[in-house]
Amino acid sequence: MPASAPRPHVMALLFDADFNRPADSPVFRHLDGRLFTEEEQAVVRNATIEELQAAGIYVHNPAAEAEAAAAAQELAELLFKYVIPHHEILIPFMTDEDVLEYDRLATIVVAGADSNLPHED
Repeated sequence: MPASAPRPHVMALLFDADFNRPADSPVFRHLDGRLFTEEEQAVVRNATIEELQAAGIYVHNPAAEAEAAAAAQELAELLFKYVIPHHEILIPFMTDEDVLEYDRLATIVVAGADSNLPHED
């Protein structure tokens, strides 16, 4: 679903808002210090994430954070699919310290993989 275009009246209010309010104050203020009216407060509370971000306001978005984490995992798995069988190609690009760390981690991974194999009695 495409994001809707920011509403001009919301954007005007967001650009005139001082979001650095005291922690104990539930009321936003205009840049000149005036308190927001109840109606203005409602507009800000109902602003979309896209409108807040367009105004340069950081918005913690747990759904986007979870999606990014899942994408990072998928990206790592995709890279591993090609890197693991051809790791020797990467060695010339790695520092000595990274080669040592790579070898250390690979040893741990192999030992863990071996411990998951079924034991023959």
